[in-house]
Amino acid sequence: MNPGARGTGAESVAHRGRWPLRVYLVWLLVLFTVTAGIAGWSGWAQADRDAIASARQDAGFGAGKAAEQIGHSLAVVRSTVDGLASNPGIGQLFVDPSACRLAFNLGGADDGHLDVLRLDGTMVCSSQPLPAGAASPYVGASWLGDAARASTITGPTVDGRTGRSALLITVPVPGLGVAAAFVDLGSLAATAGELFGGARGLELLVTAGNGVIVTRWPDPGRWAGKPLRDSRFGSGTDVEGRRRVYARAGIEGTDWVVFAGADRAQALALAHRLARRQAPIAAAGLLAGLLATWLVYRSITRPIGRLRAAVRRASTSTGFDGTMSVAGPREISDLSTEFSNLLIAVDHELVERRRAEDTAREHERNYRQMFDASPFPMYLFDTHDLTIVAVNDAAVRYYGHAREELLAMSVTGLCPKDDAAAVEQAIRAAGPVDRAHRQRNLKRDGTVTEVDVTSHITSFNGRKVRCAVIDDVTEREHLDRRLRQSERLESLGQLAGGVAHDFNNLLGIINGYASMSAADVEPMAVTNPALRELHHDLLEIVAAGDRAAGLTRQLLAFARADAVTELRVLDLNTVVAGVEKLLRRTLGEDITLITELTDDSRPIKADAGRLEQVLVNLAVNARDAMPTGGTLTIDTDMITVDAHYAAHHPGLHTGRYARLRVSDTGEGMSKATLERAFEPFFTTKPKGHGTGLGLATIYGIITQFGGHAQIYSEPGHGTTFAALLPVTEETTDRGEPTPGDDPGGAGETILLVEDNDSLRALTERILDRHGYTVLSAATVDEARSFVATHPAIELLLTDVVMPDLHGPALAAEIHRERPGLPVIYMSGYAESILAARSALPDDVILLHKPVSARDLLAAIPRSLHPTAATARR
Repeated sequence: MNPGARGTGAESVAHRGRWPLRVYLVWLLVLFTVTAGIAGWSGWAQADRDAIASARQDAGFGAGKAAEQIGHSLAVVRSTVDGLASNPGIGQLFVDPSACRLAFNLGGADDGHLDVLRLDGTMVCSSQPLPAGAASPYVGASWLGDAARASTITGPTVDGRTGRSALLITVPVPGLGVAAAFVDLGSLAATAGELFGGARGLELLVTAGNGVIVTRWPDPGRWAGKPLRDSRFGSGTDVEGRRRVYARAGIEGTDWVVFAGADRAQALALAHRLARRQAPIAAAGLLAGLLATWLVYRSITRPIGRLRAAVRRASTSTGFDGTMSVAGPREISDLSTEFSNLLIAVDHELVERRRAEDTAREHERNYRQMFDASPFPMYLFDTHDLTIVAVNDAAVRYYGHAREELLAMSVTGLCPKDDAAAVEQAIRAAGPVDRAHRQRNLKRDGTVTEVDVTSHITSFNGRKVRCAVIDDVTEREHLDRRLRQSERLESLGQLAGGVAHDFNNLLGIINGYASMSAADVEPMAVTNPALRELHHDLLEIVAAGDRAAGLTRQLLAFARADAVTELRVLDLNTVVAGVEKLLRRTLGEDITLITELTDDSRPIKADAGRLEQVLVNLAVNARDAMPTGGTLTIDTDMITVDAHYAAHHPGLHTGRYARLRVSDTGEGMSKATLERAFEPFFTTKPKGHGTGLGLATIYGIITQFGGHAQIYSEPGHGTTFAALLPVTEETTDRGEPTPGDDPGGAGETILLVEDNDSLRALTERILDRHGYTVLSAATVDEARSFVATHPAIELLLTDVVMPDLHGPALAAEIHRERPGLPVIYMSGYAESILAARSALPDDVILLHKPVSARDLLAAIPRSLHPTAATARR
């Protein structure tokens, strides 16, 4: 250890801006005191709130019970008066008042009285009879008129007999008088107050809906009948201005409200007495806590002071033996032991650090050698400002910049400007290790490449940097895109093939019935205008069906699934020359057509009609790309595809190919459009001016022939379509039989196997009308049954694809029983037909759905009498 490593300078820095422990102690004592004060004040306030809540609860109970008691009393009185007025014997009282025996006691002798009055107010009978000779005090009373007509409740009012505030309840005795009860409100309030005033001495105040005080306890006589607004009632004060805690309750059946008020001062007094008793206890607890804090402070600071002195001695002494002991709390003693261990560990750490630094320097030398010798471009860049701080030789060669130029650049300078922001964002978001981050790089010559960047955090010359390793994936990505495009077209092709197959069945039914109907109507249409119009309509249906069949053939060609097409040995130059006149009419006068045909033409195996369709589609696309005119060039040539070229073009094999190129001088395509050019239904033409199937169909046709299709284009520099078609060693063409004009049969028996009910019925009808005997089977089992029971079957007419067994397999099964039985196949093509088609012999007759009656009837004689058919050719 270096004894001078620690000194007064370090100590002064450590002390600067720090408070001694005693200051913290003072603040702690202040905190205790303030906390205790806040707690005391909060407790005092909470006691007040609890006292008010308790008083309000008592008041609520008193108000509710008082309202219930008063309501009950009023209900009893009302029931008594109703019963008196409806008593059958009350009429006798008006005749003989001496029979009066009324009694009324609501809770005391003076609570009120029950009277029976005539209409003029004279007394008939009373629970408190008038003194002898005394006149009735109710004669001419203002309330008599209303009381004689209907039941009334009036209050507060002044009882004419007692002069006190009372509640008047009346019920008319029809035609005779009134039954009336007077309830003394003072007694009513006093009873409720005595019952429900409670220990707090609640004030009870009853008010009517019109704001008039009905009664009050205590002192009911003073306030009964006075308006509430003339008192000091409100905002927590009673009518006399004394502060109270109120609760209220309504009296059922009336608009009266009972207010019960507890004296606020009385409610708070008890809480304050309890708080004052607890204050000395809390103060004593606070003082005890402060004293305990001071003692704890002393027990900590003294040993710490001794520990500090011991540490100072140990750090400045060369004779430190590795032990240090300070008396005090266990934590201080343990701390002194830890300091002893720390001082020993520091010496050991210094030695280990020197060794680690030596090892790090060795590792850095090795890392540098690996960095410089790596075949992958690598560079280091600062994680803060993204400047490049080191590059290896491979990076210099890859980017084409001099090393000094690269070291003066930022990482974002190695990518196109449009990508700079995204690259920087990706770097900022990367973790310690970022694996295979895909981005574009820009070389010095302007070449843009796609790379995978793998990077990790490291250090370089004391700076935090990120080491990036570059893997150029441009060519690999290009091949992946080509493969994905091929797979996508293949998948969509399978879908299109399935749809076209079902559609062909429907077209066969539509065209078949329409053709038969047209043939039936045609002889009569010559003399009948209505039938002539019908005949025309039927021919239009047939024509529309033919156009739909053409569209279906396009779908099948696009699908690469029209394996039922007859491939023949052709000369490519002959096909181009044959369609040249049609192309000139299609292009118009403002576009020049140039054909450059090779002198070394070799035969290919394809379908001439489909190749013509390819040329017409390409010519139409070129015409649309040259709205102001231009030049369309069609050339042919023979080329050899080597292994290197085939490896970079998936699906292409080595060998000799005939190349067909169609080039225009039109607008060209952008890179994004070029990548989607072969996608079905993708078009850049305006809505209604293109189906998007043109190039997709071309792609399907070329690949169906075993060839390869590719497009080259740049905006403003035109477009070139190139197709490579494999040459063949075959030199002969089988030719194609020409059907006759609806030949008829002579009763030959034909086994028809078709799983589509409508199509089977149509085909059966066509054959039957033309002289053939038809055995119609919807399933393979039915066909087997016919074969077993009808030895005279002369021809098998079957669909290629069926649910339980395909047509070729069925034919092979029947041939084991009937060798040499002629077979005609029908198909609208589905994906599964590829396997079935490969098993068909070369000379098989295969009819494409929708099958017209003419084609079907022409094929049957060729199958039944092949020698005669060959002679006719």
